[in-house]
Amino acid sequence: MSGDSIGEDIAVAHWGEHVNGGGDRVAWELSRVFDTTPLYVGWRDETIEPDDIETTQIINGRIHGWALRRGGMARMLSHMLGWQVAEPLRGHDVLVTSGNEPLFYVPPTEQTWVAYIHHTNRRQSDQIDELGDGSLTPVKLLLYYAIRVAFDHNTHKPNLFLANSEQVKRRMIRYWGIPAEKIEVVYPPVDTHEYSPDDAETNDYYLTLSRLDWHKSVDDIVRAFDNLDATLVVAGDGPEREKLERMAGENVEFAGYVSESTKKELLAEARAFVFNGQDEDFGISPVEALAAGTPLIGVEEGMTQYQIVDGKNGYSFARDPSGTSIREAVARFESEGVKWESGEIEEFADRFSVDAFHDRVRSAVWDAVQKSNTEPDWYSEISGSGK
Repeated sequence: MSGDSIGEDIAVAHWGEHVNGGGDRVAWELSRVFDTTPLYVGWRDETIEPDDIETTQIINGRIHGWALRRGGMARMLSHMLGWQVAEPLRGHDVLVTSGNEPLFYVPPTEQTWVAYIHHTNRRQSDQIDELGDGSLTPVKLLLYYAIRVAFDHNTHKPNLFLANSEQVKRRMIRYWGIPAEKIEVVYPPVDTHEYSPDDAETNDYYLTLSRLDWHKSVDDIVRAFDNLDATLVVAGDGPEREKLERMAGENVEFAGYVSESTKKELLAEARAFVFNGQDEDFGISPVEALAAGTPLIGVEEGMTQYQIVDGKNGYSFARDPSGTSIREAVARFESEGVKWESGEIEEFADRFSVDAFHDRVRSAVWDAVQKSNTEPDWYSEISGSGK
């Protein structure tokens, strides 16, 4: 079903292109779901855009440009001001947005709006206990409260929300007060068909691949492999890298940022993929590993817990800063293996594919358009519009 078959003029809008991350890739794929659909962004970075994507920036001006580059509260205020009217969006029958910042938009009455949500401002919601006890904590709590109030007013305008996982849907219900019936789960598009067990023969190392940031908890994985008779390859870069290299033993190798071709080989070669992201919203790297036919050893929380069918495509472990539970999961994998062959593991990942994403988004937008019809029941019978 294309945009034309839905019978409406559709636009897609994304909060802003940022480091070629998962949110950007979702927005670009949303623009591919419907034919000839324009993509608008809060701010644009042409250097990271795919060749087939052309966008229009809707937050413009010298002051806005300074605020968007500066980040923090300045960027948030710029989004709050820039998205409310967002004139280029107002002439379209249907709007599909990506990210939280477009929720500041105030749509025309007749416009159907479907909002794809990646997370619920996690520092102000489920990760608020990470704030600590510093002298600025009361000030931050007041700021976080203000942010929650602002978004509470913003989360009533879309006709339908798409959450990127069941975990995010639960947070949207709890922290934003959105009724469950207004939310559908549509998993992010993963290029599962780009990965295969045939990309390389299985080698004798374990792999973890992510941005090396605190919330990925790669330090627990490194700690677990200390003095373990197994090699761990850490792929990716980020602010935690130097710390991780200082604490790593000789059996831990750092590959740094890797190209797509190298990533495919690493994923297919790995004996198993280890993932420890904190209460992960979705987690694309674990799915890519499964698409490469590689078993997953992952933390039993967030979306990661549902990407593992224990004993069949991998093993789960409880969060444990000492690394003991990870070591135990690795030991179990070494002694018992997994029941599924690499082809079965690869097939399991297809539920998160680009094709599945396209189908679910089209269906959700179609349903939203039908339900948003405000025409009186009796009018179609008289006019013959059949709408």
